Amino acid sequence: MLKKPVSFLSAAVLGLAVVSGAADMARAATATYDFEAQTPFVTFTPFSIIDNGVTATFSSPVDPGGFGVVPAFFATLSGNALLSPGPAGFNSIPLHISFSQPVDQISLLFALNTFDNTVPLSLTTNAGGSTSATGTIPIGFSFPEGSLTFSGAPFTNIDLSTSALDFAIDNLVVTTAAVTAVPEPATLPILLGGLASLLLMWRKKTAS
Repeated sequence: MLKKPVSFLSAAVLGLAVVSGAADMARAATATYDFEAQTPFVTFTPFSIIDNGVTATFSSPVDPGGFGVVPAFFATLSGNALLSPGPAGFNSIPLHISFSQPVDQISLLFALNTFDNTVPLSLTTNAGGSTSATGTIPIGFSFPEGSLTFSGAPFTNIDLSTSALDFAIDNLVVTTAAVTAVPEPATLPILLGGLASLLLMWRKKTAS
């Protein structure tokens, strides 16, 4: 006689556990910015690109025109790339990128306008993280090219800088920081109320 009430109770407890687990479920998204949809020699900073719901805004201290989208002329950067310098006389300017959501992982390809392959490209985040990378000169090409990756505390802004005359980037990929899903305020009380009702039914059954 107790099997049916117990099954109701078990189902309620299981449902509550599933919802509680969902509240702890981490969600993340990956966005890629390759500048292929931007018109070369027409798109200059500041501008924004949206991918997978994440907006990246590119700017520089000498906007407008600090960086521009151009056809890539490098070995590893293909299609379009984002290149400095901007107006004549502005060399070695940093590139500022802000994201509409916190991200905790980033990678990109770069090329540097220098013949010294020990010169790094540096990345800093507004969360205090930093890293740098140097490139190598591909056979048949003149400038160092490389890749830079970083993962750390969630951030919404980065700055890229170098002591080279200028630099280009391509294929920027970011992963948004894990987000904890929060149930709607009314959800938990309803579930608890339903569980209390089922417990009351179970007690009445066991008492009879």
